Formats: sequence, C-alpha cells, structure tokens
Amino acid sequence: MVLAMTADAGRLFWRVLWATLLLKLLLAAWLPLTGDEAYFYLWASYPAAGYYDHPPMVGWLLAALMQFSLAEWWLRLPAVLLSTVIGWSIYSLLCRRVEAEKAALVATLYLLSPLNLVAVLVTTDTPLILFSFFSALALLLALERGGYRWFILSGALLGLAFLSKYFAVLLGLSYGAFLLLVRRSGRNAVGLLLLFIAVLPFAAITLWWNYNHCWDNVLFNLYNRHGGGGGADWVSLLQYLGMMLYLITPPLLWYGWKHRAAFWGHLKEGELFSWLWGLPVLLFALLSLVAEIGLHWVLAFYPFLFLSLTVLFERRQLRRSIAFMAGFSLLHLALLAVLMLVPLEMWQERQSGLHYSLVVGMHGDELWQELEPLVGERQFATTSYSSSAILEYATGRRTAVFGGGSKHGRQDDILTDFRQLDGRGVAVLLKKRSSGEQFLPYFDEATLHRLQTRGINGYLLVADGFRYDRYRDEVLRRVQQRFYRLPWFLPVGSCYFYDNYFPQQDVERLPRK
Repeated sequence: MVLAMTADAGRLFWRVLWATLLLKLLLAAWLPLTGDEAYFYLWASYPAAGYYDHPPMVGWLLAALMQFSLAEWWLRLPAVLLSTVIGWSIYSLLCRRVEAEKAALVATLYLLSPLNLVAVLVTTDTPLILFSFFSALALLLALERGGYRWFILSGALLGLAFLSKYFAVLLGLSYGAFLLLVRRSGRNAVGLLLLFIAVLPFAAITLWWNYNHCWDNVLFNLYNRHGGGGGADWVSLLQYLGMMLYLITPPLLWYGWKHRAAFWGHLKEGELFSWLWGLPVLLFALLSLVAEIGLHWVLAFYPFLFLSLTVLFERRQLRRSIAFMAGFSLLHLALLAVLMLVPLEMWQERQSGLHYSLVVGMHGDELWQELEPLVGERQFATTSYSSSAILEYATGRRTAVFGGGSKHGRQDDILTDFRQLDGRGVAVLLKKRSSGEQFLPYFDEATLHRLQTRGINGYLLVADGFRYDRYRDEVLRRVQQRFYRLPWFLPVGSCYFYDNYFPQQDVERLPRK
C-alpha cells in the first residue's frame, strides 16, 4: 500500500511537471508583449556591462537568445523553464532528505503555485531567482559535505544573482547572519570569507559601470524612484501581510501554524532553508513599517518556503494543499483568459490612455503600417519608455523617448543623443491630442495627424526643424535636475548626460540631509 501511494505521488509529480511546462509554453506564445519585456529586449539589442535601472544579467541572457530567434515564446523560455527546473531540483533534493512520496508532493505543490504557473514573462527576477536558488544549494553542500570549493561556488552564483538584481544583497546578508550567528564555527567563518571574495569580481563589474555612467543604478534605486519617506506606516505592514497571505495561501499558513513547533525546532537546529525563508520574511515585515514591500522583494526566497515549511506537513495535508493550489491556479488562468479575450474596442471610450497602450502592446506591427508613411526618414519617438521599447521590438527601427519621460526606464538617455537631431525631423507618437501642444516650441513646423488602429484613436506629431538648443535648455535641463544630481559621497566618474549636453558644467550634487 505504501509503495502504491509513493508511486502515485511520483506519477503525479511527473505529470504535473510536464503539464505545467506545456501550459507555460502555450501562455508564453499567447500573451502579448509587455512594456517591461520590450524594455529588456531593448537592453539585449545594445549589450553593455550595465543598464540604467538594474545590473545587466537579463540583457545578457536575452542577447544570447536573440542570436537564434526573436519569437516571444523563445525569448520567454528562461521564465518558462525557471519553475520547472527549480521544481525538479526540489524533488531531487528532498528525495535524499525525506521519503520519496513527500518529496514528490512538496515539489508538485511548488509547481502548481499560481506564481510559478502564470509567471511566463521575462523580468530581472528570472535570473535572480535561478542563481539565488542554486547558490543556496551550493551553500547547503558546503555545510554537509565539507570542502571550501562549495563556499566559493555559492559565492560565484550569488555574484551572478547580484548581476541580475540588487536584491541578491539580502540573500548575502542572510548567509552572513546564518553562518556567523546560527552555525558559528571557524570553518564557516572562513567559508563565508571565501564566499564573499567570490562575489567581488561580479560586484566590481557593476561598480565600474556605475562609476562611468552617472551612478545610474544608485540614483534610480535609492533616490529617483522613491518619494520622501515618512514614519511608521501600519497600512504598509497590513499590505505586506495581505501579500504574504496571497503568496503562501491560507491552507499553507494554517498547516504551518499547526507545525510551528517543528518549524521552530528547525530554526533552533540551524536548518538552512528554514532560516533563508524565516529571516527575510521577518526582516521584510519590519521594513514594511518604513517602506512599501512589493511582491518582487520576496521572489528570490519563495522556493525556500517549500523546502522549509511544507516538508513538515503530513501527506494528507500536502494532498489537500495541492488540491487548493490547483483550484487557485485555475482561477488565475480563467481570469487571465477573460482579460485576453475582451475585445480591444471596449477600451475605446476610456480617457486614461490605457486603451492606446493596449494597441501598442498587442498590435504594434499593425500600428507601424499606418505610421511608417507619415514618419518617413524622421527620427521616430514616443513619450513613453514602454511604448518606445515595444515599437522598436516590433519594427526593428530605433525609437527614442521624446520629452521628460518618467523616473522608470531611462535607458534611452544613454541611447539617444539629441545633439545629432538638431535641425532634423522628428515624429512623435502621442496618446492624447493635447500632449502635442507642449512640443510645438521645439520645432520650426509641425503637423498633428490623427490615427485609428483597431478603432482606437491616437495621434502622431510630424515635425521638422528640431530646435536642439531650446530643447536642451528647457527639457534636458529639467531632466538633469530631476535625475542626474549625484549624492555628495559618491566620487565623480564619467557621466554621459553632462558629457553630451552640459560639458562645461560640473556634476551637481544632491543636498545633504
């Protein structure tokens, strides 16, 4: 009977593994391109050691894939395979630590999570999660098998995670707390030092790039993207707790509460994955009092939930949790299908501009057929980083961002040199007619054309005689004041924005607080 139940659990795991992989491939081929994805594809089109918003790993990954195909399902393959690879790894690891039936049930539960089932879009979190997970596995081998090479491998993988997204620092801090406070020993202290040394070459890459590029990542992540801070915010804490309820799901929380004594025992015994899940969750709860914690903050730690908490569940509890998770994921898929099948024309009467963003995202190639005769040889541009990235991906034509833009996605500041456009023609795609009026002073002459794609209205400002000097003094000066003033403590390296537009001016500093 036991053998039969184990075989059933094993068959369930493999069926779910292949079924979810097929479903994710279908979703990857069906879902329209998003602005963020197109932005990362834009990175990949211009490979570099860094990018405005984040470290370069996702750009490097997509650049390699783009050598073979530009199909969206192909470029999304890393995100599609991510949870499949981690699910199989969880199963393989647990088969050596617990009975095979429980290993299969835990891995099945992970695969069926809605976060893993519908997340087929490529983001900076994709390589972050992958490298963080395998870095933790290497650290586990360092603790169990001995030998400093595993510490070095863990550090190298953590360095790759750092080149994916700076949230990898939180995993590194968790390693430090665990090895210095929980599993204290001379060997582990030396191992932690070697781990840290292995990270340094990867950190040096992003440090060097930032020093020579206006410290873009520092400015964006610590200053430009955040408003003024306040005091303790209990609303943010409640939002964080609600997010964790969604992420973990009520059944897992309930069964986890029932097994809290066993989980606490794992913490006291220094079980690695229990600490790598429990410590960040507690830290984020405290941080939520002073900052808004988004879902992406915890993604790199999510697999550790299943390796630490659900292994404590009884088989019956695991099977009930799987049933809930399957239904919960089906609900997500149904909602996604409804949103995708809503006719685009239903957005026609909306005034927010969202409707035209949908046209750009879902029918960029069709829109370009209407635009191309009007644009001609002029520099094509939009007022949005996402629209520009999507249309450049769809058309293969360099698409700039005209105007001040937003605090997000300012990679175009590196790619577009407005000095080269002086006196030339520019065609700017607009979501609203009124948006074109603010750009008229920057051209000798301009005409506004009304567009209609899929029944949705849009506008194209076709202009000639670009007045660069005025644009620099008004628009680019505001951009410089808003986005390119360095903190007082950072050494001045090279800054393309000053080099291009204000070469006689020293780099300005943010006021000390």
